[in-house]
Amino acid sequence: MSAETMPNPAPAVPRKRRSMAPIVIAVAIAAIGFAVLGTSTSGGAGMYNYSLADLQGKLEQLSGQDVKVAGRIARESVRGEPASESFRFELEDDDGNRLSIGYRKLLPDPFEEGREAIVQGRIDNGVLQASTLTVKCPSRYEDSEQMSPQQREQYYKTDYRKHAAQAAGSPAESAAAPPQTR
Repeated sequence: MSAETMPNPAPAVPRKRRSMAPIVIAVAIAAIGFAVLGTSTSGGAGMYNYSLADLQGKLEQLSGQDVKVAGRIARESVRGEPASESFRFELEDDDGNRLSIGYRKLLPDPFEEGREAIVQGRIDNGVLQASTLTVKCPSRYEDSEQMSPQQREQYYKTDYRKHAAQAAGSPAESAAAPPQTR
């Protein structure tokens, strides 16, 4: 075939340039999403979780830093007037590690010696000045399937009535009243 008999190739159509805007927007949205997810699941920016054992010997170097720690409210450690600058208690663990806690707000209802607590705040002169105090509340009612008949009877005579009385707001009357049957 000669050049005269060959069909003319189609004229070249200029290619449109693809915009990078959708890709840039998608990457920016993903980055923002990961940043929000990272800060919301870390317990707060700058907040570090420690065990009581980890804090032993590090209190001076952690002075002024925010920490989060869990432990048991030590028996006979509560001192001062609640919701005042003098109020203190200690957290302890099973290994005998202890940490003094200051808390200037009203105490949560389940606050009681021997209960598990989670405390967040700032270390100041070896004392954790708590900004947040969460006390774990044990279940009010035991699993009756795990009790023997004698344990079940004793439970309903004492603990169940006590909790029912507290819920009714009249501990003396409810504790003396016979159990109601359905």
